[in-house]
Amino acid sequence: MKKLKAKQLVPCITVVLLSASLLAACGKDAQESSDATSTGPKDLSILLSHNLGPYAMQYKGDDDVYTQALSKLSGYNLHYIFLGHNQEYVQQLTVRFASKDLADMVETDDALNSVIHPGAVEQGIFHQLNNLLDKYGPDIKKNIPQAVWDSPRISKDGKIYGIPSLSGAPANRVVYMRQDWLDKLNMPQPKTVDDYLKFFEAVKVQDMNGNGDPNDEYGFYVRENLDYSEMFFKEFGAHPKEWMYRDGKLQAGLIQPEMKDALKFWKMLYDKGYINPNLFTNKSSDWRAGIKQGKAGIWLHDVQNYQQDWAPELFVNEKNVKISLLEGPQGPKGKGLTLEGDRIKDVWVIPTSNKNPEEVIKYLNWAWSSPEADKFFAYGIEGRNYTVGTDGKIVFDAKSQANTEIGQVRLTINPRQEGRLSPLVLAIDPNANLLKAGLQAAQNSIYKNDGLYMPNLDALKTHPELGSGAGTLFLDMFAKVVTGKAELDATFDQFVKDWKARGGDAAIAEATKWYKAFHHIQ
Repeated sequence: MKKLKAKQLVPCITVVLLSASLLAACGKDAQESSDATSTGPKDLSILLSHNLGPYAMQYKGDDDVYTQALSKLSGYNLHYIFLGHNQEYVQQLTVRFASKDLADMVETDDALNSVIHPGAVEQGIFHQLNNLLDKYGPDIKKNIPQAVWDSPRISKDGKIYGIPSLSGAPANRVVYMRQDWLDKLNMPQPKTVDDYLKFFEAVKVQDMNGNGDPNDEYGFYVRENLDYSEMFFKEFGAHPKEWMYRDGKLQAGLIQPEMKDALKFWKMLYDKGYINPNLFTNKSSDWRAGIKQGKAGIWLHDVQNYQQDWAPELFVNEKNVKISLLEGPQGPKGKGLTLEGDRIKDVWVIPTSNKNPEEVIKYLNWAWSSPEADKFFAYGIEGRNYTVGTDGKIVFDAKSQANTEIGQVRLTINPRQEGRLSPLVLAIDPNANLLKAGLQAAQNSIYKNDGLYMPNLDALKTHPELGSGAGTLFLDMFAKVVTGKAELDATFDQFVKDWKARGGDAAIAEATKWYKAFHHIQ
């Protein structure tokens, strides 16, 4: 990989000691800084996550064939710098921002309020992009809905600081179901919580994977920290990730009384052996391996991960595997797998250390408008990944050796959106009917989000323990109750008191103030 030039790594200001004049200089809209002519393709460095894709994790640097092909098509010498995934990416990118070791464009989760770069906008770390987009990015603006630009992750007071990379669909999360197990049991696809319980009981007593041990399969295979496992919550009226407007306040779903019913249900699943007993330590790699070894009747994941992670041929010593993609079950108080979102997957920011920010806008505008870009991000390289038949139709073999990395090309280096479910891809995917059904199931599983567009709350920025994932008060309480180490009512009530005392009350007050202002409520 090409080493970044020193001038690319030094921002235009010092983060700590900023004078008012420097803040004004870096915070105002970037001007036409590179109208001076230069010969040859321009270099463009891009810092982003590898998304756990083998292609990006084993990246070959500038010699990578896809990088070379995309550079030739776009007219830019592209230089990718791949970091980790999820929390690892957050940690690595936080260090990068602190040391000012950045690139020309950086993939982040939020231009304005991310924990990765707190205060970046106020400190002038990012270019303001309004004029640049108007002049160099008309196709970007045309293809991204105004509602997305209005998101507080992108804009503040009409000033734009980031360019969104969109999700591929309104929702992607579905229930992955071993349809061959259902067929073996002569059971219909489950639709209600009670239907799922009947399936779980049948899995418990039958040797579904045929290995002679009826005790190594589980109806629902759960992952640590409840990652890709947050089912049987909204069905009972409250979800750990939602905020709901109730009694004149915008409140966290995880402290609502309905959560007790969900906890009671989860404890029953644990006690009856319907879920794996190692659910609190079942890491991502072990979770994936366990499913492919025939330990799971259902699990949650995203539609676009089907070919990469869950195609039948990937299962170990499992014959005649058949997968269905289902919507979430109907419970006594509703259903829902996916919180209503803003359609933003990630946000591209341009550090003020980049003296030619318009080149980023030009590249992204090309990506959003060029038919060559459409074809590349869908099919890859002609002659390597696909051919064109005499009838002009694309000939694409999804199972060929050359195409094992195409899913990651569509996801990782497509700068405009999650590209694995684009119309062009679905048009040639042999699993198109399954994936389209999955997308509809996912859309049917969206639940209302009263906190839609709510910015990150100041009251929670220094209190990550008030969330719902790893290291939180909620997950600690959940584990104690589900495993029977603590009594439900008293433990939950104490959790709510602790949550409120440690910053939750302040968060509710801040959230409520935002909600009433945003929705013009007196």
